[in-house]
Amino acid sequence: MINNIWILIGKKLNGEASPEELLELEQLLQQQGAADLYAVGELEEIWKNDQQTTDDEKLLDKWDAFEAELDAIEEKEAQEAAEVIAIQKKARIIKLGSLLAAACLMLGVFWFTHKETIVPGKSNEITAPKNGISKIQLPDGSRVWLNMGSKLTYNNDFGTDQRRVSLVGEAFFDVVKDAQRPFIVTTPTISVRVLGTKFNVRSYDHDKTSEAALVRGKIELTVLKNPEKKIILNPSEKLTIINNQEPLAKSNIPTGSIAEETPLIALSRIHQAKKDTLPSEALWLENKLAFDAEDFESIAQKMERRYNVNIVFENEEVKKLRFTGKFEKESINKALLSLQKTAAFRYKTDANQIVIY
Repeated sequence: MINNIWILIGKKLNGEASPEELLELEQLLQQQGAADLYAVGELEEIWKNDQQTTDDEKLLDKWDAFEAELDAIEEKEAQEAAEVIAIQKKARIIKLGSLLAAACLMLGVFWFTHKETIVPGKSNEITAPKNGISKIQLPDGSRVWLNMGSKLTYNNDFGTDQRRVSLVGEAFFDVVKDAQRPFIVTTPTISVRVLGTKFNVRSYDHDKTSEAALVRGKIELTVLKNPEKKIILNPSEKLTIINNQEPLAKSNIPTGSIAEETPLIALSRIHQAKKDTLPSEALWLENKLAFDAEDFESIAQKMERRYNVNIVFENEEVKKLRFTGKFEKESINKALLSLQKTAAFRYKTDANQIVIY
């Protein structure tokens, strides 16, 4: 009997037990003293904690592998650029003698103009193209990837006393650790304060929600509509904020969890598919459009940015349909046809506008 109980417990913890085996296990545990002896409830709790730790470690390992790929690509690009520069430099040397005086004059004009444009407090603005991803290395060495159409702004005095950037859109940050100068990301809805970490932030102007997802490290978030509330995110957690909604009056906010205190906020785990290198929240880095149990309206906003189209809903109920999936090389038409396989809706295309009904 003892061996049989352990076999059944093992199947239960792995999710492999059939209904008949679960019933048999329950009957065996109801025998005198068996339930106390095997403490299945405690075993399940330990199992869940161990599984979560394992999942987090797998996520970090996958990110390390992806980051290594990025570094290899950067090194190759740097070598190719160096070779091009060497060739160009050799060609320029041949003509240098006859153009030296003119070149010196031009250099003087360039330096003067460049010097005049660098003034304290002036902003640098980088905008990703509508059909591509931009990568930026900030003066402190931190790296930022900007999703399609996103905009990052920072002052020329960045890193002097503080490291502060403003974001409209979506970006993935790999922040260099500096305990003396915290890194602060401000969006129209949230502010994120970090020392050194990897995280994704999405905050587009017209989206229903904003989101911060943490891969590694620890970040502190402030919801700008409720600035007295500070929320700490741990690895593999994400925070979703509902935009364009007024918070409840303080007198009407009960004490309790985040969800109870602030209905505008939802705390959850990031989603990691087994076959993916990155969590769904950051798969755009690989030029993939991923969504996990999202409503059609939110997915449509992502599709608008990806395919550079305008999507209009003529049926309010269709907006609420929820989908889980991923697109990589599919056209907009093929993507919509794929969604149609799991839900009842129709659509028509008129030039650059898609009407869903």
